[in-house]
Amino acid sequence: MRHARTTRAALLLSIPWLAGLGAAETRPAFAETPSSVSASAQQARPVIMRSKPKVHEITLEVELYAGASTIPNFAGDNTVDLRPAYSIPQLSIGVPVLTRTTWCDTDFSTLAWKVENDGYDITRKDEKVFSQAKPGIEAMLRFDIAPRTNFFNQLRVIARYRVQRWEVAVDESAAARVTWPRAWPAWTARFLGEELGIRPEDPVIKALAESSTKGGARSVTPFVAARNAIGAIMREWRSMTGDTSEFGPDGRLRGIRFTNDAVSGLSVGRGTSVELVTTCVAALRALGIPSRIVYGLETHENRSGREATRFRYIGEFFLPDVGWIPFDPMELRGQGAATKPSSAPVKGFANVTGLEKVLPLSFTPVPEGLSKADRYAVWGWQLSRGGSVDENRAFSRMRFEETSRGLGEVKSMPAPVNDVAE
Repeated sequence: MRHARTTRAALLLSIPWLAGLGAAETRPAFAETPSSVSASAQQARPVIMRSKPKVHEITLEVELYAGASTIPNFAGDNTVDLRPAYSIPQLSIGVPVLTRTTWCDTDFSTLAWKVENDGYDITRKDEKVFSQAKPGIEAMLRFDIAPRTNFFNQLRVIARYRVQRWEVAVDESAAARVTWPRAWPAWTARFLGEELGIRPEDPVIKALAESSTKGGARSVTPFVAARNAIGAIMREWRSMTGDTSEFGPDGRLRGIRFTNDAVSGLSVGRGTSVELVTTCVAALRALGIPSRIVYGLETHENRSGREATRFRYIGEFFLPDVGWIPFDPMELRGQGAATKPSSAPVKGFANVTGLEKVLPLSFTPVPEGLSKADRYAVWGWQLSRGGSVDENRAFSRMRFEETSRGLGEVKSMPAPVNDVAE
C-alpha cells in the first residue's frame, strides 16, 4: 500500500493532530487552546467541550464490481454472463473527507492508499491523492485511474488514515443566550443558500420555519429559533418511510436513497431520514441561520447480528464565537420531540448520542465537480475519456472499518468555533 510521508509529530498522540498531508501542511489542527477560538470565547467557559478522545485507524474502501447475471441460450438453459460490466479507458474517483469537525480531527500525514483492478495492484507510486481547499475543512482523496484494460469487472480504491474523535457536551443554557450577530462571517455564506436537496426559499418550508416562533425568529436567540423550527418540523413529520442507506445484492452499503424533493415529505407528513434532515437544514437557512448536513458513516449490528456500515446524517447550525451545534432529527423523533414543549431540552438537539462514533466525510451527497455513479453515496466519479457501463450488472459498494489505536493524550478541550481562523 502506498504511504504518504509520515512526520514524527503524527506518531506522537500528545502532539496536536495535523490538518493536512506532508511536511508543507504540518500546522496543528487544534492546539490545547485552539487558535480558532476568539479571545472573548477563551476567557469564558466554552459552550462546546470535547472530552474522552479516542484514536482510530480508519480503512475506507470504494469498489466498483459486476454483479452475477445469466444469459438465456437457444437450448433453454441460462449461462453465467462473464462479459465485462465496465468499458472505461480512464476515470477519476473522488472520496471526500473532512479534516476537522466539532467531534473529529483527522490526521492525513499517515495516509496510505491502494488501487486494485480485477485483482491486480495498479497503484501509482508517484500519485498525490490528497488535496484540500483552503481556507476550510473540506478535502478530497482523488484517484486518477487508468485501468489495465478498457474492459473490466472490478475496481477498488482503499485509503487508510487516522482520526481522533471526542465525546461532545454542549452547555445549552449558555448557547441559548448567544444573540444574533450583526453579520455572519463571510465563510458561512455557503451554508445559507440553496444546495442539492436543500431549498430554504421553498414557500412551504419558509412559512413553517417563520411561524414556529411567536413574534418571529428575531424575537429570540438563534439557538431558540433553531430549536423551535426543528420542533415544528417534527410535529409535521408523522412517520418515516424506510431506511435511507441502500444496500447491494451482497448486503454491503451501496448508497443513499436520496431525493431532491424534501418539501414533498413535509407536505404529506412523512419521508426518509435524509429528507427529514434536509428539511430541517432548509428551515434553519430560511431563518438566516447557517446550517448544514454532515454526511457520515458508522458501524452497526444488522438484522443478521453482523457488523455493517450505514450512513448517518448529522445536522449542524452555527453560533458565532461558539461553533457548530449538532442535532440528529432521528434521535429527536425517538425522544418524542414532536410531543414535548419546544423549550424543553431533548436529547438529539445540541447533545447527540453516539456522535463520537460517526466518521464525518462530507457536507454534500456527491462532491462538487464529480457525478454520482449508480447511487448518491458521498463519493463521486468522472469518466475522463468516455466509456460505458452495463447498468444491469454494474454495482458499487463502500466499506468502513475502524481499529482502535488507544486514547488521545489531551483529555478535554474546547471545540473549534469556526471552520477557518479569521
